[in-house]
Amino acid sequence: MPDYSCRKTLSMYDKVKIWLLKTKTTPDIVGLLDNATEQINHGTGDVCVFGSLDGLKVSIYTGWINIVGSLPKFLNGNNINDFGRKNTKEAIEKLSDRLGCNVSSGKITGLEFGRVFSMSQPIENYLSRLGEMPNLLRYRFEAGTLYYKPRGKQQTKVFIFYDKRAEAKEKGFKLPVGFEDMNLLRYEMRLNGRLPQQLGVTEVKASTLSEIKFYISLVKRYQESYFAISRNNRINIRAMEEIKTVSDALDMFVARLINKSGKGEITAFLDELRGLNVFDDRKYYYRLKKRLQEIAEKAGDPEPDQLLQELDDEINNTGAYI
Repeated sequence: MPDYSCRKTLSMYDKVKIWLLKTKTTPDIVGLLDNATEQINHGTGDVCVFGSLDGLKVSIYTGWINIVGSLPKFLNGNNINDFGRKNTKEAIEKLSDRLGCNVSSGKITGLEFGRVFSMSQPIENYLSRLGEMPNLLRYRFEAGTLYYKPRGKQQTKVFIFYDKRAEAKEKGFKLPVGFEDMNLLRYEMRLNGRLPQQLGVTEVKASTLSEIKFYISLVKRYQESYFAISRNNRINIRAMEEIKTVSDALDMFVARLINKSGKGEITAFLDELRGLNVFDDRKYYYRLKKRLQEIAEKAGDPEPDQLLQELDDEINNTGAYI
């Protein structure tokens, strides 16, 4: 394995969820919290305290403490600049000092991992080129955002692409100097619940986040998930210029659908027809297959897409320095 220890990091952690077991030596941290409020469970009499610490949400229960928030914001005040293993270790050490207890032993129950990329064109131009991701549903809730998430309530893994500058404007926070006029695309991987099972490790503690092997595995998962997304390549312009009639346009539309879903869709469709015994004469299946293949070829080869190549390069470079 290459020696990554001296290289600059390009990926980063953001929001994490830390579950910290209280022991006899755990100090009383209620006095450290801002806007602390108490909530009493009238069934058990247990008192829970909710507050914040330098932007992190802290919840204190009878036997444990939950800490949720952005590590880069906690350490540096923003989550735009690169924030990797070394910065993560510094943030956990700072949090341990602030609370007076060993946070590094806390379990990580959720994490966000990603990066903000400075792109040459508006973010929507890139999102429109990204198609489907295997085993996840594609959602466009609003312009400038693209989600890939599971069906149902168990959101164990979610991948998000969004316009960071638009988010800053909407939420009213200032971008760091020099980033104000950039086209900022954030690609983020969110993992929640049962992280050891998801990531194939024995445990994930706060100290695990800065371990080189674990970090590399996240970078690899981050990249592989991106490259698993299908591409909405642009149709060859010369093929479009050959459209003269409504029939030509209809064939081109069908060709685009076939090429987008993959030519294996033709075989799957024919198999389905055969299973239903649609045609009495078997040569009709051959004729249909030939006709669909001819239509698919009318679209021509997709033109090289410079924007997709730009984004591909950015994702690849994420793993160049660990």
